[in-house]
Amino acid sequence: MAAHNSEYPWLSYYGNYRFFEDRMREHSKVTLVERLETGHYRLVRSSGPDLVVFICECYSFGASEYDEVIENIGPVNAVVISSNWCGYALDFKMDCMNSDVGIFTIGEFMAALNLKDFWTYLSPQQKKDLERRK
Repeated sequence: MAAHNSEYPWLSYYGNYRFFEDRMREHSKVTLVERLETGHYRLVRSSGPDLVVFICECYSFGASEYDEVIENIGPVNAVVISSNWCGYALDFKMDCMNSDVGIFTIGEFMAALNLKDFWTYLSPQQKKDLERRK
């Protein structure tokens, strides 16, 4: 469910992505940030393949939102949830990981960019949550 807009592409509340763009330009593993369209980017990394990223502001990003993204812009490598009050379920993240797609908060994505298999990044809390399930 979109936080601010009910219409795709669920624009950020303020309608811009400067925070994301600035963080990506500052990241040591990102050599180019290319805005493809609203909330849709291509990142060129210093090592590893380019990434197609969708920035989302949804209260809860899940399978139906993901399907809508794919329907509208095609395959993505990562979805970044752009606001602190929004999120996603760990089970959904795990499902996406099985398809080599990462679902992240901005902080998680910053850390994940340092990994070759970036989509496998789990926060320390997520690792604890998965361990408790065993």
